[in-house]
Amino acid sequence: MIRVAIIDDHAIVRMGLKYSLSLEPEFEFAGEHSGGEGAGDFVARVKPDVVLLDVRMPVVNGIEALEDIRRKAPDAKVLMLTTSDGDEDVFRSMNMGARGYMVKDESGEDLHVAIRTVASGNVFLPKRIKAIYDDRKKRPSLSEREIEIVRLVAKGFSNDELAERLHLSPDTIKVHLRHVYEKLGVESRVEAVTEAMRTGLVEAP
Repeated sequence: MIRVAIIDDHAIVRMGLKYSLSLEPEFEFAGEHSGGEGAGDFVARVKPDVVLLDVRMPVVNGIEALEDIRRKAPDAKVLMLTTSDGDEDVFRSMNMGARGYMVKDESGEDLHVAIRTVASGNVFLPKRIKAIYDDRKKRPSLSEREIEIVRLVAKGFSNDELAERLHLSPDTIKVHLRHVYEKLGVESRVEAVTEAMRTGLVEAP
């Protein structure tokens, strides 16, 4: 028996996943959680064999929830099941210890295969997602500070406002932005935000 827990902020999605699990006698529904907040405590308490975790959730997103789970239930096997195939989401999830990644438009049969694969201790990455991950690995990563800056830029902060908020000089902000542009392969703030949204670094409004 494979016990599966679900973490997703949409009740209808959780309902559909529970129904899909009920179609296979080897799966047992272990519990559900309606968002990223408290995800680590939930998984530590329920102790499922596999966790289905969404990326796109408000307040605490799936990447942050994965970090919480890895900290409080380090042996948990997490399968990212989401609408996002942004290369940054894929890259960060797998590098943080997720055991698989698939997009919600796959079939129920594919989901069942993914759960079995992850439960057995193996990694599940469909060809399309693996290609995204392999391509992303070839590019330099933004630092945590650079990610913070590009997210604030997406919210409309000017360089002076960034400097004041982050307690840095305007010249240091310019250096960080130059590094962001180089790593993302862009030449302007607008292009940086657009690329960050495409890859999953910044959530679209």
